[in-house]
Amino acid sequence: MARGRRGSRCSAGSGEAVEENIFIPTGTNHHQMKRIGLLTEDPRTYFEMLEVLRERGLEYVSLDFDDAVPAHVGVVISTEREKARVSLDDVVTDPDPDVAVSKALKLLSGDASVESLCIGVDPGHRPGVAAIGDGAVLTRTIAPSPEGVSEIIDRIVKAYPCTNLLVRIGNGDRTNRNRIFNRLWDRGHRLEIVDESNTTTDSETPDEDAAVEIAMTPGYRPVKKQKIQPCDGELRNIQRLSRLESNGRLTVSKGLAARVAVGEISLNEAIDLQCSNGK
Repeated sequence: MARGRRGSRCSAGSGEAVEENIFIPTGTNHHQMKRIGLLTEDPRTYFEMLEVLRERGLEYVSLDFDDAVPAHVGVVISTEREKARVSLDDVVTDPDPDVAVSKALKLLSGDASVESLCIGVDPGHRPGVAAIGDGAVLTRTIAPSPEGVSEIIDRIVKAYPCTNLLVRIGNGDRTNRNRIFNRLWDRGHRLEIVDESNTTTDSETPDEDAAVEIAMTPGYRPVKKQKIQPCDGELRNIQRLSRLESNGRLTVSKGLAARVAVGEISLNEAIDLQCSNGK
C-alpha cells in the first residue's frame, strides 16, 4: 500500500477555495506538482471527468479555451473534437472518464505505457474489473455484463500499451465466469482462473476491490474453453426476475431462461419472445 500524507485542494474555476482531502505521495513537494487540467465545452464530458477526479481525490484545474494553459498544468483532459484547440502537447481524450484520468496520471508520471499489465475480473452479472500496471492500480470499474468485460479490457489496453498482458478471472459464479472466460479466450488473451475465496471485502465497492485482489493472485491456466451449463437455481432466478421485470404479467420459459443465462439473449429480449410465443 502506498504511503503518503493528506493535504487540501483548491480547485480552480469555482470562484472560491474548496477544501477537500487529497492523497500526496510521501517525499513530493506539493507546490511543485504538475496538475491535471480539465478543458472542454461539453457539459456531460466535463461533469463525468470531474466526478472521477473528485472520487480519486486528485488535484485539477478547470480551464477555459480563451485563457492560456497555466505552467503548473502538465496534462489536459479534453474531447477528441476539441483536442486541436488545446495549446498543450500532452492532451488526453477518451469517452471513458476512468480511462481518461488514468491516461492523464500516467502522462504526469512521465510514462504512458507499462511493461506488465494484469487485469483482474470478479465474475458476476455486473463484473468488477481492475487493472494493475507494473504493480500499481491503474483503474477499477464495473462492466455492464459478462460480455462487456472484453470491451473494458480493450479500452484499458488502449490507455496502457503493454508488452505483457495477463487476465485473471475469479473462480466464483461459474456460469458468468465461463461466459467471460470464453469471450476473452476467443480474443486470444492469456488467461488464469484464480481462487477468489479470500477476496470479498466489506466496502462500498466490493466487486472492484475483489477484482484488485484477483489481479494480484496467481491462478491456473486452463487449456481450453469452458463449458457453460447454468444450474436449475440460476434458471429459476431468471424466471423470477422476468416476473419482476414484467410486473407479474408473465414468466419466461425454462428454455428462454437458459438462453439468458448463457448470454445468448437479454432478459428483456426473453420477455418479448415469451410475449410473442404466448399470442
